[in-house]
Amino acid sequence: MIRLSKRMKCLTDMVSPGKVMADIGCDHGLVSVYLAANGISPRVIAMDVAEGPLKAAEKNVAEAGMSDKIELRLSDGFKALSAVETDGAIIAGMGGHLILDIIRDGEDKFGEGYQLVLSPQSDVPLVRNYLRNHSFKIVDEEMIHEDGKFYIIIKAVKTKADENKETEEDIAFFDTYSAILIEKKSPVYAEYLSCCLSKYEGIFCRLSKTETADGGKRLSQVRDEIKELTDILDRIND
Repeated sequence: MIRLSKRMKCLTDMVSPGKVMADIGCDHGLVSVYLAANGISPRVIAMDVAEGPLKAAEKNVAEAGMSDKIELRLSDGFKALSAVETDGAIIAGMGGHLILDIIRDGEDKFGEGYQLVLSPQSDVPLVRNYLRNHSFKIVDEEMIHEDGKFYIIIKAVKTKADENKETEEDIAFFDTYSAILIEKKSPVYAEYLSCCLSKYEGIFCRLSKTETADGGKRLSQVRDEIKELTDILDRIND
């Protein structure tokens, strides 16, 4: 029985059943094993840029009896993958900039309907913005609080170029905040936003004691952030 952390379990829950998946940066291979062992994915290609993690993954795959369903490859991102081998990919445990570098290098692998399950550890608005501007529709999001940290998980599907109809104002908001988690009234997301609100309130208190022109401008910006966060929290908690 494979036991996953809450974050890794959430990643596997985002995968649509029946999809052949690439596990990019597979590390110990437990996500790949879970997908195959639980019949979520009929086949998984687990890849990592380093030989050490692949050896650990190979051991876990063999012990789980999943060697016939999981193929291991040494690969920098999507480089060792052909365009027709998978229906989707998981990319997690990396900063947003690195995830975007991997996605850019793999663009020729993404046909219509290709699924990305992403968990960027930083620069989440940048990742959302890139997806929207490159014909990916964000269809689901979750937030996990584990070991004192908040993790966002994003599921996006490749669409036709003209299918995303958000206005510029919508996009500016959706890049920064998760409209999906607001709609879901996610208690974990509310907890995260409350932490952000407390941070901005502390900044506001410190800036209120300064009298510089730059301080006044920043104070106005922070006031706007506080109002926006308060409004969002009201929507979630309503």
